[in-house]
Amino acid sequence: MKNILQPSVQVLPGSSLFFFFLAIFLLTSPNALAHKVNLFCWYEGTELHGEGYFSGGNPAQNSSIRVYDLENGNLLASCVTSRKGTFTISLEKKVPIKVVLDAGQGHRASWTWNKKNEQAASTENIHTPGVKNKTTAIAAGLVAIVAFFSFLYLWKQRHAD
Repeated sequence: MKNILQPSVQVLPGSSLFFFFLAIFLLTSPNALAHKVNLFCWYEGTELHGEGYFSGGNPAQNSSIRVYDLENGNLLASCVTSRKGTFTISLEKKVPIKVVLDAGQGHRASWTWNKKNEQAASTENIHTPGVKNKTTAIAAGLVAIVAFFSFLYLWKQRHAD
């Protein structure tokens, strides 16, 4: 008589290690950051210029742009980005603003300007490649290598008999 409490599938020793590394690889996949949208804006006189782009460098085409007054929250202007992901909006005067880019499907970015810190606002929004993206890509690559060799080791152990 067969014992029903005994597992019918034999689990290989170390297979949980393989699935652990597989889970880490899937959770730290750099593809999760592939559609992060970025927004960069600057003033030229009373014209506000900007460009929206995804982390891969593709422009955020036909994306909604809204400019809000920071002091009272009123919508000052709105437009849509061009095929190159750029836009220009004429504002009557420079007031503290928040620019919101909505690229659809939850992809949203914002840029804030306060006339008290004009220098800081223009420099802190310059896009530079993030260390987080590089670190995540390196970690994902190392996890993939470890997972691959763990799989080979387990496969060899199973088929060695």
